[in-house]
Formats: sequence, structure tokens, C-alpha cells
Amino acid sequence: MTVSQPAQPNRAFKYFDLYGSMRSHKVMLEDMARMEAYHSAIFKNKSETIADKVVLDVGTGTGVLAVWAAKAGAKRVYAVDASNAAELARRLVQVSNVSDIVTVLHSKVEEVEIPESVDAIVSEWMGSLLLKESMFDSVAYARDKWLKPGGLLLPSHATILLGLYAPTSDQDHSHFVRAKFEKEMAEWNETVSNLQRIDVDYSSFTDELEQDLSDYFLRNAIRVNYLSQDNLASDPQRVLEFDCATVDPTELVEFSKDFQFTVSKHTEIKGFLGWFTTDFPNGTVLDTGPGEVYNHWGQQLYPLQESFKVAPGDRVEGTITLRRNGEESRLNVVEFKYQVGRGTQQTALFNMGTVEHMYKGSKSVLFGHDL
Repeated sequence: MTVSQPAQPNRAFKYFDLYGSMRSHKVMLEDMARMEAYHSAIFKNKSETIADKVVLDVGTGTGVLAVWAAKAGAKRVYAVDASNAAELARRLVQVSNVSDIVTVLHSKVEEVEIPESVDAIVSEWMGSLLLKESMFDSVAYARDKWLKPGGLLLPSHATILLGLYAPTSDQDHSHFVRAKFEKEMAEWNETVSNLQRIDVDYSSFTDELEQDLSDYFLRNAIRVNYLSQDNLASDPQRVLEFDCATVDPTELVEFSKDFQFTVSKHTEIKGFLGWFTTDFPNGTVLDTGPGEVYNHWGQQLYPLQESFKVAPGDRVEGTITLRRNGEESRLNVVEFKYQVGRGTQQTALFNMGTVEHMYKGSKSVLFGHDL
């Protein structure tokens, strides 16, 4: 059997260290949309999906999915995690009185030994815009190595959606990073003047600093929550869909998808908005899109440096390309090429790295700072 596994980069940041403490898991456990979706996926129709089955939990974290699988009647559960959260999982398994069913394995799934094939794999592998963190690679590896033919994956399908972001009359979620950028530049200009009074001139560095700050503030995603359909200037489009049971993870290393939006109202487009959904075999859907319900992934807002006004019937078309960072496969780069009608094509490039701005309304953030 060939086990799919994309090549790993030479340099790796300390990914598993991020998930070794309760601080990092708090934000995920308080995400009730996430928790209720997985609870429903495991317990709804449990006799067909979990009961009397052997289950593998990839990236178990604190062990909640493994514990639920055991309580739903699983025969055996293997809960694997490479971070120190494995110790947290062992504690949860013990206090949940399922130690006779759940075995916690502190290891990368690519290095662990599991003594039998499994009937189902459950995993919460999704990152921002679905693919950040590249954890699906590990799920696919486990799928190809241990999942029985016809076995179940929870979730079973995944979709990335893209929309045109338009601020409402009373709130612009993209404005705060522009305001911070402008504040930083104003402070720098004041600093240059102050230093000139004490015999040193840094004015020749202004262009360089402006570019650095522009890259930092305007080429990184903004994580937002609590948006509404009013923030979309047209119907969203699906830009990636795949079946978790059959997709080759190397297909997710880089992909491009054309899009064409037909604008539905007079508004100003300030950026692109991305989110994802995952589907489970029993019909449960986890939707991280715009709405009143909080989820810790939020929506990813990619602010355009030059906004543009549109009217009903206008078309915005182009291509989105998502590819992994060449130096670190856990991180991504997102590129938009777009034009309005027959206008000039524009390009916007965003890093999905260790910086991720967070608009107030999101409770926490794992990979960045509230800057």
C-alpha cells in the first residue's frame, strides 16, 4: 500500500509546542459550534458509525473526541498526539472512566505503532482557511495505513468558500489594521523630526520602514467573527472541495481556482473573505462562515490596499491560489488575481504565517498576537 505524505521542509518551527498546554486548548474547547458539531457527529446514529468499532483519533489534543467515541460504544480507541497534550488526554480519559477502551499514544502519527486496522478515524485537523497547519497530511497518512476499506472519516468532506467583503454602514473590520499602519508611520515621522534635532537623520529609512509595515499590517489575514450576510457583496463561491476518504494530500500543497462574482448591491469592496465547512457522514455540518455564532477559526479577511466601488450586476473575476510556504509547510501563502469587469487586473498577496491580526470579537488566537 502506498501511503501519501507530502515532502517535509528542511526547517520546521515548533508546531507541537503550541498545543502542549491548556492555554492553547481553551480557545478550542470554548468554541461550542466546534464542540457541538463533533458531539453530534459521534453520537447521532452512533450505532452505524462508532458502536463496536475500532476508532483512531489523530491529533487527540486533550482527548475529548476519543472520550466521546468511547462513550458512544467504541470497542477500542487509539488516541494519538505528538504534543505534550497527550498527558492532558490521559487525565481526561482517566477521569472519564474509559481507560479500558482508550489508549493514548504520545507520538507523531507517522511514527506510532498501532496493532490493528481501524473502522473509523476522527480528527479535528482544520486550520484557518481550512488548510493552515497542514494537519490533514497526518490524517491522510493514517487513512492510507490503517483505515479499513469502506471505513469512515469524521469529517468526511471539506470545502473552502470565498466571498467579497463589504463593510456595513457602521463597521469596517478592515479599517483597524490600516489605522494601526497609519499610526505607526505618523509616529515614525515624528521620531525622524525629533532625531534630526539631535544631529542624526533617519529620513532616508522611511521608504524601507513603510514597506516593512505595509507587509506586516496589510499582507496578513485578519481573523474576524460575528459578520453577517450584509458583509457579502454577492453569493459566496466554493473554491475547493474534497472527499477526505479519497483526496491525495499532495493535491492540497498548491491549488488555483477561478472565481466570478456577480455583485448584488451598491457597495465598496474592501477585501476577500474566506472560510470553510466540513461535513460528517451523518449529515452534521460545521460551518465557520459569517453569522452570529462564534467559532475560533473565524473568517479570514484579506484586506485590499485599494478598495473599489461596485454596483448591482458588476462582475469581479479572477483566480485564487493557495500554496504552502516554501520554508514551512504548516504555513500558507494566498494570492488573489482579480479585476472588475474589463478593468486592469490586480494582484494581492497574503502570508498566512505566524502573524494573524485579530479583530475584537474573536476570543483568542493561537498563531499570532492581537496587534
